[in-house]
Amino acid sequence: MNTFRSIQAEEILQFGSFCYYVQRRLVLDGGRPLRVGSKALDILHLLVTNAGTVVSKAAIIAHVWPATVVEEINLRVHIAALRRALGDGRDGQRYIVNIPQRGYSFVADVQSREAEVADLPRRAAGPGPTLPARLSRIEGRDPIVALLVRQLPARRLMTLVAAGGMGKTAVAVRAAEVLAECYEDGVVFIDLAALADPALVAARVAGALGLSVPARDPVTCIGDYLRSRHLLLLLDNCEHLIDACATLVEHLLKAAPRLSILATSREPLLAEGECVQRLMPLTLPADSAQLSAADALTYSALQLFVSRVASHQESFSLRDRDVPLVVGICRRLDGSPLAIELAAARVDAFGLEGLRAQLAGAFLLSMQGQRTALARQQSLRASLDWSYALLTPIEQFVLQRFALFKVAVTLDQAISVIACKAVGSAGIFDAVIQLVAKSLLLAEMGDEVVHYRLLNCTRAYALEKLQESDEFRLVRERYARHRDMRLLKPNRAS
Repeated sequence: MNTFRSIQAEEILQFGSFCYYVQRRLVLDGGRPLRVGSKALDILHLLVTNAGTVVSKAAIIAHVWPATVVEEINLRVHIAALRRALGDGRDGQRYIVNIPQRGYSFVADVQSREAEVADLPRRAAGPGPTLPARLSRIEGRDPIVALLVRQLPARRLMTLVAAGGMGKTAVAVRAAEVLAECYEDGVVFIDLAALADPALVAARVAGALGLSVPARDPVTCIGDYLRSRHLLLLLDNCEHLIDACATLVEHLLKAAPRLSILATSREPLLAEGECVQRLMPLTLPADSAQLSAADALTYSALQLFVSRVASHQESFSLRDRDVPLVVGICRRLDGSPLAIELAAARVDAFGLEGLRAQLAGAFLLSMQGQRTALARQQSLRASLDWSYALLTPIEQFVLQRFALFKVAVTLDQAISVIACKAVGSAGIFDAVIQLVAKSLLLAEMGDEVVHYRLLNCTRAYALEKLQESDEFRLVRERYARHRDMRLLKPNRAS
C-alpha cells in the first residue's frame, strides 16, 4: 500500500478498476467517467492522496467545507455516495473504511503514474450550484434533516409543512446540501414566494432549469427535459400557488422517473404520491424549576436563543438563575425560530426581564427583523398576514373566534361558542380541518378526544383581528357565559 502526500502535475492514481486524473479532477472506471459530485470528489482526493493513513472527520470537513457551516451528517452522506459509486464491498473489494472515533481511511492499493497531457480526457461541465448559501448554523434540526435525507430518494415527493417562521426553507436547503452529491444532475432551488400568478409557476421552473419553453405547453417541455435526468428539485414557498404546484409536480414526477421533489409549504400539496413531513417547534423543557444552564442548553429553543443573543452581545452567557426567564420567553414565542431570533436581538435593549414583559403585549407581533429579509419574514405580524390572506372568509371567521380560547378545546366546545347564523356546525368543522392543514391551528391528540388551540403568536394576531370587528363585544360576552358554565377543559400546555 502506498501513501501519497504530494501530487505531481498530470499524475494518474490507479486503484482497483479506477483511474483518478488528479489535475483534471476526473475519475474513470474502465474508461467511463464516474459520476460523483464536487464535494464527494474533494473527499476522495483527500483520502486517496493519504491512502493508508487515517484522516479525521474534522480534517475532512475543514478541507471540503473550509468556509461553510456543516454538520457531520453531510460528511456521512458523501462518504456513503462515494462507496456506492466505487462499488465498495462488491466482490470483497474495499476502498473506504470507517475507523471508530478516529475518521476514515482509504485502504485499497494505490499506484501512481504520469500521463501525457494530450491523452488526458476532459471532464464534462456539470450544473452549477443553485442553493442559497447558509450564513449560520441551524439549531435543533438534525433529526428532521436526517429523516429527509433518508426518505427522499425513495419517496420522490416530500412536502415540508409548518407555520410561517418555523424554518422550513432553512431545513429544506440543508437537506438538499447533504443530498446534492447523491443526484447526478445536482439540485435546482426555486423560490416561489415572489410569484403571484399561478399560471407562471411552470415558466419559473423552466427558467431555473435554464430552459426556453413555448408559452402554450411549458409543462410538457420541462418533463421532456427532465426525463433522462437524475435531479432534485426544491420548490420553496408553495402555499399561495398550491393548485398550480400540485399539478406541475404530479406531471413532472410521472414524466421523469429519476426526478425527486422536495417542497416547502404552509399546507400539504395534496398531490399523488406526496409524503408530508410536519416541522415542529424547537424543543423546550416542560419545567424550568431547578434546571441548570447546562441542562437547559440541551433544548434547541434555548440553544438558538442563547446563540443569537451572543451574536449581539459577545459577553453574554446563560446563567442558572436566568434559565426560568429564558424558558418563559421561548415558551411565549412557541419555540418558533423566527420569533426567537427576533426577540434575541432585543435583549441588549430590554434585558431578559424587560423582554419577557414586552412580549406580553403588542410588541410580540411588531418586532422587526433583518432589513434584507423578505417582507413577510420581517415581523411575526407580516408572516401571519401572509397566511391570513390565504384563508377563506369562513376560515378567517373561525380563526378570529378561536382567539377567545386561552386553553385547548374540543371541536364540540368550539362549535358551541363559535356557531351562529352566519356559520353553522358544518362550516366550523370544515374550517377547523383547513386551519389545522394550513398550520394555523394546533391539534393535540389525547387518549379519547382531540383538542385544538392556537399558538401564542397566532392567538395574539387573531385576537387583534377579532377586536377590529363589530362583533367583538357580543362574541366575548358569549364566550364568558360558556366559560362560567365550565364547558372548557384546561390545557395542560398553557
